[in-house]
Amino acid sequence: MRHPGWICLDIDGTITADPFSIPDTVVKYFTSLYTLGWRFCFITGRTLSFACKVLDKITFPFYISVQNGADILQMPEKKLIRQSYLSSDVLAHLDVIYKDLPEDYIVYSGWERGDYCYYRPSRSSAQMNTYFSFLMTLSGTPWVALDDFSSLARETFSLIKCLGSLQMMKYVETKLKEIDGIHVTMIKDPTSPCEGYIILITDKSASKGNAMAFLKSSEKNAHLYIAAGDDMNDISLLKEADIAIAMGDAPESLQKIAHIIAKPATELGIIDALNTAIHNRNK
Repeated sequence: MRHPGWICLDIDGTITADPFSIPDTVVKYFTSLYTLGWRFCFITGRTLSFACKVLDKITFPFYISVQNGADILQMPEKKLIRQSYLSSDVLAHLDVIYKDLPEDYIVYSGWERGDYCYYRPSRSSAQMNTYFSFLMTLSGTPWVALDDFSSLARETFSLIKCLGSLQMMKYVETKLKEIDGIHVTMIKDPTSPCEGYIILITDKSASKGNAMAFLKSSEKNAHLYIAAGDDMNDISLLKEADIAIAMGDAPESLQKIAHIIAKPATELGIIDALNTAIHNRNK
């Protein structure tokens, strides 16, 4: 049976400004759209365990794509629909890049292996290790300290993060372009106390846009695809949508490709923006 379409949404900075909760008004609005036939997919850079914490008020079935498209699951069953993971071969390349750098990268196991985050405290500065301790309390993701990553050989990974200053991340980003088979996105770190940046590394087929493209290829009954986001890793998502929404505090490059500019998440801007998108579909 044909339904109105899909609404594919980033989480942080798009549907909520609170890392632990979605406003009740937004949840109620989403539920009303679901009863009208709209289908939802939440597409986030979060791990599954961290994403589930903020989505616990959503009572209707939905899809979720975590860690920038590495996994797509049907909820609440946690039924895996699609998976695109990195080979451990990329770790050797990263170790070469990081040989003389003052910080280190971190590696995520993926939800089927416990959503672990592997890190090497001895390879990071005291300031970065303090920040890691803060991230542990924020996300609740289990972190595992290792002396080296040799024990991870022959494993696959959902996501790798590089964290640091803008200058350092630009250097790392340039070097990463020499590695085949990966997808790289740099964003401003939303939780860093020192204006830090993050590079998100996934398999080449894993991105928010590819997650939405997969839904489009596997779903023949949808009339329209609406997407919303607030950062650089949402560019591919908005490009894949029929109607693209960028939040008002999003980078200019994201706003330029959007059809609708929403008020910030602190003002529940996603509600008016979706209302506009849904109304415009009928024009």
